[in-house]
Amino acid sequence: MEISRGKVALYFGLIFGAGVGAGVLGSILYTSETVSAKALQVNNNDDWRQRYVESMKTRLNMTDDQLKKLDETLDEVRFEYRLLRTRYKPEMDKIHAVQVEKIKKYLKPEQMAEFDKMEREREEKMRARESGPGV
Repeated sequence: MEISRGKVALYFGLIFGAGVGAGVLGSILYTSETVSAKALQVNNNDDWRQRYVESMKTRLNMTDDQLKKLDETLDEVRFEYRLLRTRYKPEMDKIHAVQVEKIKKYLKPEQMAEFDKMEREREEKMRARESGPGV
């Protein structure tokens, strides 16, 4: 099966984006302060959105009309992100399955059980993220 240049470029773009996301997340985790479990609150998209809108409002001195347009824009983009994730998820899953099979080829038998456990944990996290508020 031959893959078109466009798909190759898309895959590289997605991998690059994942790397950037991992780097940002790592930086956030590295620089964050330790908090008590009682103080820990779920950081969902609505929290991010409220902080973002408030920041845009105060720092840019946005009018009510501008804020309404910003809200509409954020809704549109959220919908587009969800469509994109839905559209490319099967292809990304195939790529991940190939990765897993390649890794399994060079793991020792005693490493297999832990690797399988790690994969199950990753899948659970992915499902939780997908069922959450999203982008």
